[in-house]
Amino acid sequence: MLVTKCLEIDMGHRVPNHKSKCKNLHGHRYKIEVGVDDKVVTTKGKSNEGMVIDFGDLKDIMVKHIDNVFDHGLVLYDCDILSPLFEDFDLKIVFVPFIPTAENLAKEWYEILEAELQLKKIKIKYVKVWETPTSTATYEK
Repeated sequence: MLVTKCLEIDMGHRVPNHKSKCKNLHGHRYKIEVGVDDKVVTTKGKSNEGMVIDFGDLKDIMVKHIDNVFDHGLVLYDCDILSPLFEDFDLKIVFVPFIPTAENLAKEWYEILEAELQLKKIKIKYVKVWETPTSTATYEK
């Protein structure tokens, strides 16, 4: 059974090698959808009977590993020539070892959530990232 949960965050980034205006610092209202595909719990009397995962539990994992880390932050590639300029500021800067495109963020968030969900023996199916209302990137293994 496939179930999904969405989370929205506000985040800035820069795509340093981009041919157009995305090479500038800018931000988006990101929507992140996580799909988990597993068996429905059938154990009588369990709190999550009839569910793949409690939506609240999935939300808590997403908030802990995505919202708390990235929301209202600026994500920069750690090899970006601008990165050293932001190291000493008292700002929420997240340095990542990749160019922070929607594609790379979807993969990163998938891998982070996959590790956490494996602890609950839940299989993640995909992470879909809306960078704009009409542009998405979806990562599946």
